[in-house]
Amino acid sequence: MATPGSNNLNLDISDNIPITDISNNSNNNETEGDVINNTANNLVNNIVNEATNNNMANNMANNMANNMANNMANNITNNITNNNDDDDDEELDPKLATKYLNKFFDVNQDDDSTEDEKKSLIDWYNQTEYIIFSNELKALRKNNNFVLKECKDNKRLLDLKYDDLNNMVNNIQTSVIFFSTLSGFLQATRIQFSMPDSIISIISITISTYISLLLSISKYYKLDELKESIQNLRAKYSLLHNKIEYRADILGPWSAKNLWEHQDPKKKLAEWAEVRNYMETDYKEIIETKQSLVTDFEIIMDTKSRNKYHIKNRELNYNNRSLIYQWDQKEAALEERIGKNQPIKKRPSIKLQHEELDNWDENTV
Repeated sequence: MATPGSNNLNLDISDNIPITDISNNSNNNETEGDVINNTANNLVNNIVNEATNNNMANNMANNMANNMANNMANNITNNITNNNDDDDDEELDPKLATKYLNKFFDVNQDDDSTEDEKKSLIDWYNQTEYIIFSNELKALRKNNNFVLKECKDNKRLLDLKYDDLNNMVNNIQTSVIFFSTLSGFLQATRIQFSMPDSIISIISITISTYISLLLSISKYYKLDELKESIQNLRAKYSLLHNKIEYRADILGPWSAKNLWEHQDPKKKLAEWAEVRNYMETDYKEIIETKQSLVTDFEIIMDTKSRNKYHIKNRELNYNNRSLIYQWDQKEAALEERIGKNQPIKKRPSIKLQHEELDNWDENTV
């Protein structure tokens, strides 16, 4: 039976309600399916013509159509079954007749549904505006991630080379300072220690030669200049990273697809167009900056240096992950011990990482 106000006639002929035999309506050359189709078509046309005035007429027509259709389908099924008994003793499945009838009784009738109910039936994510927005958002995020990953990889290699150069320059400068101080100390205390002037002279000459040699080598390889250039390039990469992450922060709120529900898609697409235009203009500047940085990077880091520090980076990552895994195991064991013997919680003087950031009780809202 159809419920009042329903749009579709759901026909079910599982209940046997005998009526007069209507199998005589079929011609000798017509099949059982043709009989069902023709009868259903005639009945649908009559119902649609009668059920257009008001809701009461629609409900009465639906109820009457269901009763008539159930009786008709049952009668057709019984007659077809009786006719087929003489041939192969096979019965027509009532669900098959129901399928044929429901196919023709699926009538889209007008109802008094509100505007909100109609909006609830809209598939917000299959609209043209949302599909355009989604594709553009994915493209922008993909471009950001690609540039950011490449820049981070380059900066990581620069960090490793800068660390080696910094250690080398620091060792040279530290040794120069140490031996210079030692030479001055020996010359100032030669009388107190009663050291011969010849020995003091030899030590002073040796230290002076060592200092001159180290400074000459450092100047020849331009270690200070190379260190400064790498530091400047690292700073530029950091600025580029922050700029790309700022772009990601702008795109972040747009990733929530629920913002499109119950919204005017044209207005949302217009709002997105402003963000997209800014992103496209800013992206051109980022590409130009990246081009300049990559050029400087390839000048400083040749193929041999890149391979060397790439291997070193893999080694450091392996050692770091091993240490992190060990500490994860220790923390997991600690949490397990705390879970078994739960102590009385007291407010510590130092706020720990696992403490709640918000002291407000959620139930108070």
